[in-house]
Amino acid sequence: MLDFLDAPVPYIVGIQEKPADLKIKTSNLIYVNVLKDKVKMCYLPMLPKRKELVAELRPIHAKLSCQNSIAQKHPVYRCNEVQAEAATQFLDVMRRYMESLCSDLRSYTITSVQSNNDRVSLLLKDSYVDSFSSRDRPFIKLFVDTQMFTVLSDSRLACFEHGHL
Repeated sequence: MLDFLDAPVPYIVGIQEKPADLKIKTSNLIYVNVLKDKVKMCYLPMLPKRKELVAELRPIHAKLSCQNSIAQKHPVYRCNEVQAEAATQFLDVMRRYMESLCSDLRSYTITSVQSNNDRVSLLLKDSYVDSFSSRDRPFIKLFVDTQMFTVLSDSRLACFEHGHL
């Protein structure tokens, strides 16, 4: 099961006791000890355009904070209209943010046209990572190895290949 901890996708794994070689196997882990109410985080690089993202999310957070007493009284799956709207706004902001990180992919692709006129694009990841400022590269370097990036970039490249962008 420890091999799964190195997978490039977010997930939760519960284990009963901490193995001796846990530190070796888990460089990108957020360790939550529920029994001791403690959280240990690995190094996480700063998000690109973090201040802009926080500024855009702040009003949504404020709206949800006003709803805190309601949220404590009801299960997560039951939310009022204000909470549902705030959740939708949050997801829209995050979708736009994540897509903005992939907005300039075309400049870092090689496209091959097959004999049947199908286009296949290959992303030059190293060049793409190098296109970001040195301050943003640590995050982007980790991001390009995630399932989320693969889905976003494949979607964006498919649009390029079919002439939609």
